[in-house]
Amino acid sequence: MEVLFVAHRAPFPPDKGDRLRAWRHLTRLANLGPVDIVAQADSEEDARIAREGLAEICREVHVFTRRKFSALMQVGLAFTSGRSLTVGWHTDPRVEHVLEELERRHAYDLCWSFSSGTGPWMQRRSVGHRIMDLCDVDALKWEALAKDGFGPRSWIYALEARRLLPLEVSLAEQADACLVSTQQEADDIVLRGRPRNLQILTNGSPWEEFVDLPAPSEAGPVIGFLGQMDYPPNVKAVTHLAREVLPAVREHVPDARLRIMGRAPDDAVQALAKPGEVEVTGAVDSIPEALSHVRVFCAPLDRGRGIPNKILEALSAGRATVVSSWASKGLEGEPGQDYLIADGVEERTRVLAGLLADLQRCDELGAAGRRYIRTHHDWTEVLDQLETLVREVAGA
Repeated sequence: MEVLFVAHRAPFPPDKGDRLRAWRHLTRLANLGPVDIVAQADSEEDARIAREGLAEICREVHVFTRRKFSALMQVGLAFTSGRSLTVGWHTDPRVEHVLEELERRHAYDLCWSFSSGTGPWMQRRSVGHRIMDLCDVDALKWEALAKDGFGPRSWIYALEARRLLPLEVSLAEQADACLVSTQQEADDIVLRGRPRNLQILTNGSPWEEFVDLPAPSEAGPVIGFLGQMDYPPNVKAVTHLAREVLPAVREHVPDARLRIMGRAPDDAVQALAKPGEVEVTGAVDSIPEALSHVRVFCAPLDRGRGIPNKILEALSAGRATVVSSWASKGLEGEPGQDYLIADGVEERTRVLAGLLADLQRCDELGAAGRRYIRTHHDWTEVLDQLETLVREVAGA
């Protein structure tokens, strides 16, 4: 089986949400036959690293550094012509040229398209079969972000949500199979169109990397959060924890602390740092090691889509995990057994303070979370589902 894999962002290194998912999919597809990849990167250094890593599993690697001035011009043209700004951002004649050249040299059985920004690349291909991974349904993420903002940025988010959603629905209707990450995304697509073959494919977690971590009771009274710390929903979550929740928790557990972990903390996140109370670490070298210093992990997210990998990692690490009602929508576990749900300052204060003070409960909850991950988010089982789907679509 020959596969053409197109991605809006080169899936290497696999160190954050969309790259993790795309990389895992790519590795399993490479087991089925030669894979050629075409993708974009934000800098030449990113492109170089991606080319070297992807060359280990792909037959041909074509990663283009985005020409930002040209991309912004395309966004401007898209804005004035009523098209999706996302599609404009990904428009690049070099990409189209190499895709045409690859088609002349290879008879692809399958085109795998990751993220709707690459949908038009897939639509123009003459290949045997097409699979579209919409993952979290980007238009609905823009729609959610629009509700949080004010002024021009919020208006642009809302505009892009309206323009991108029809494309995502049409891709789901045209592809031989369309993947989304949760039931919530599937329901949203079905409400808006008639997908041809809609499949839910969850994310996995490398739980094997976390097996040697100590129990949460061995960590100090630390509440943890991990994520890309310039992403607005993450910034909002940690600001809420630092300014509203932690002071109330410390009234019950005076030595409680908050540890904010993750790359690219913006100015608002860095301003939360307070000696002895709030630590902002920036990027961490090892997620398992970073989480080993946390007794309770809290993800008070109320925006975004899909399954936050940060929650899967916290559960894999055996941390006692507290999530919002919104974040729990992407999980199949049993609330109260595998993780706890808490909304609002008062409820989160009560739950977090209670866990920090109850070491046995922390350990029991952490162990249950680990069992949940092995049952529902084992990468081998997830990729077995992917392979079965590919073989059914391609008739292999």
